[in-house]
Formats: sequence, structure tokens, C-alpha cells
Amino acid sequence: MGREWGMGWVIVAMLAGCGGAGVEAVEPGGDGAGMGWQDMDVSRPLPCPPGFVEGTFGPVMWTAQAASERWMHDERQVSRVRSSPARPVEVCGVDGQILWLMQLRCPDGRPPYRDPTTAHESRAGNVGAGGRCGTIIDLYPVPCSDGVHEIYIDLYHCAPGEAF
Repeated sequence: MGREWGMGWVIVAMLAGCGGAGVEAVEPGGDGAGMGWQDMDVSRPLPCPPGFVEGTFGPVMWTAQAASERWMHDERQVSRVRSSPARPVEVCGVDGQILWLMQLRCPDGRPPYRDPTTAHESRAGNVGAGGRCGTIIDLYPVPCSDGVHEIYIDLYHCAPGEAF
């Protein structure tokens, strides 16, 4: 698949989301599947899903069906993660951030963190508003043997059953 499918899916998602309470998928391949992941442009945010009111506090609530479309949510290889303040990794809550970081693997196959406390303490801080819906984005410098990988994370994207 090429990049030509992006706008069509956005329009379909906008139309589908008009009548529902949850968030519908806005772009296929939340994990970058089907694209040349090395070349993914993460300089622009994906559209804020229908149903979320920008400027409000609280998480974006995804439907069970659309939750797999959260950006990079299912990626576990540090070298494949593509993120920026405009397009951060999308997880649910601080616990979701830590769980996601603990599941990462460096290019040498080792985990970057020895325990959840180390992962949590590696947070460099927030970089301000960004992502799909203008929520606060955190920066985590992830240490691996090949260097430090800067990963931006948006903790305001929750699926059914996930606690913010």
C-alpha cells in the first residue's frame, strides 16, 4: 500500500464517527504495517478522532474495534518506533506508558530498562501540547547499546477496559 489511501480513510472515519459515541479508526496501520516504516513522515499529526472535543481534559476514548489504530501502540522494537511531538506513540495513562516502555526491545534484543521505576524516571519531561488532539506529550530518551532513541508518548488514548 502507498500513501494514497490516507485521505480516503480519514473521510470514511469522519462519516462513520458522526453517529457514534466512541472513536472510529482514522487511518489503517497504526503500527506502520504496510508502509515503508523507515520513511514514515511523523511531522504532521493524524486527525483528532470524532467524538473528542479539543481543549477538554481527559482521555480520548477509542472503541474496541478502533483501538488497534493507536499510533505505534503495538510496536515493540525501538528501532521501528517512529514518533514526534506531532505524532507520538499513543497509550493509556502513566501505567500504560510504563508498560509500553517495559515491553520495548533494543536492536540487540535486550530491554532498555531493568525495571518500571527506571523506565518512569527516564522521562525527560513534557514537550507541550501535540499529537492528534493537542494533549500533553512526554519525551522519553530510551537507552540502547546503539544509542539513545527519543520517543514521544501521548498518554491520553484509552481503549475499553483501560484505566486512565
